[in-house]
Amino acid sequence: MSVETIEFVDLEKALSRKNVSFRDYFASEVGKVYVVCISRDGCPVCVKQKPKVDRLAKGLAGKYGGKVVFARVHVKYAPERNEESLRSKDVFGHYFYPANLVLVRSRDRGVVEFYRVSSPRMSELERNIRSAVEVAKMFEEESH
Repeated sequence: MSVETIEFVDLEKALSRKNVSFRDYFASEVGKVYVVCISRDGCPVCVKQKPKVDRLAKGLAGKYGGKVVFARVHVKYAPERNEESLRSKDVFGHYFYPANLVLVRSRDRGVVEFYRVSSPRMSELERNIRSAVEVAKMFEEESH
């Protein structure tokens, strides 16, 4: 499983065009877990986390197949041009980079933000993704 990368400016356009929240944009189906990783230029922790997230996505694909979907949002940044980073913080409600969100869609309450963290250990992120998979199964079973 590869981690799809979307540029933040393209995400902004898609959210505006579709008139949806980022949660609804990413978490489109009941029964799946959506992991959104937000990173920016010039962030040394983001650079270190990227290959770790890629390995985690590949490992979870073997166990869960398409039930866990990863996406990376790339935010452009320069010290003299931080507008995009500020807009990202408004859209996602985060402060630090990298930020990681785990989303699950319920049938009756929309998207649930199951987990939110900045710069986690991969074991912690994986544990929360696995827990979210169980919640997603429950939501899927309730819908049948």
